[in-house]
Amino acid sequence: MALRVGAHFDTSGSILPSTTRITTLAAVVYGPLTLGALAWAWFGAGRFAWTLETPWLAAPYPERLAISLGLGLALALTVVAITPVLVERTRWARALHAQLEEVVAPLSSAEITWLALASGFAEELFFRGAMQPVLGLMATSLIFGAVHVGPKPVWLAWTTWAFVMGLVLGLLFELTGVLWGPILAHVWINQRNMTYIRRR
Repeated sequence: MALRVGAHFDTSGSILPSTTRITTLAAVVYGPLTLGALAWAWFGAGRFAWTLETPWLAAPYPERLAISLGLGLALALTVVAITPVLVERTRWARALHAQLEEVVAPLSSAEITWLALASGFAEELFFRGAMQPVLGLMATSLIFGAVHVGPKPVWLAWTTWAFVMGLVLGLLFELTGVLWGPILAHVWINQRNMTYIRRR
């Protein structure tokens, strides 16, 4: 999310800021995650992971798609705008920023974009598209937050942030029944905020 990026940790708990490992993570982890999401949705309920059959909003698909994309873009722009403010004004965001900088700083713009695309697409398909219709909004958001963990107490802020963002993205999916807005928001937030972390 706004303050998230895939990272590898060694057995001692230190971050390994290797561009090779991080870009490999995108392929090795997010590829199977995408396939798992598609299979879970199809074989579990005979549906596509990027749609809901009974969204809260009763409207034709083109309208729901437009609303999903519009709200996803609005969410992304809002989160990207408030991230620098949080980093400047809150201790927890500065501390988390410093930890993420160790991972993000060595990455090129192309690697950041690839990681943002892979993580945003795969995670939305798996958590919102496949898991949420089965486990529900709150349980899925809690699990989404729980998998965003790190080796130090400061990473608890990352976990909390992921839970909140998972809840918002999940609400958007429930409202429209269209996953493309949450995917747009997730990818955009990851790409812009990782770029911000690296440049700062």
